[in-house]
Amino acid sequence: GCTGRWRLDDFASATIEQMRTRIGNDRVICGLSGGVDSAVVAALLSRAIGDQLSCILVDNGLLRKGEAAAVIEEFTTHFKADLHVVPAEDRFLDVLSGVTEPQEKRRRIGRAFIDCFAAEAARIKGAKYLAQ
Repeated sequence: GCTGRWRLDDFASATIEQMRTRIGNDRVICGLSGGVDSAVVAALLSRAIGDQLSCILVDNGLLRKGEAAAVIEEFTTHFKADLHVVPAEDRFLDVLSGVTEPQEKRRRIGRAFIDCFAAEAARIKGAKYLAQ
């Protein structure tokens, strides 16, 4: 009894409209990791609220080859986003130096990411929402 009426375009349009309604004139900070999930959120938000969106990309030096450059290109050229790039490769490599235990690596990466992200987010004035 299923029908093929559902379309991705309908979902995107409805989501963008919901975002516009909820956000109004407020500013949103979006953590942009380079992965599919955060890129889709940032793209939808960009279409919904335009220049009310500020994205933060923490370049930890652990991304796939060329990924940071691709994200920067896409979100500055195509989406014209207010993109803040935090160059943090040395910081991440320093905190991981000599660490072999995987769980400890995850903890250190998480801590370093939060510190870098929070410092950059503090520079963006007037943000009411965090999108991730």
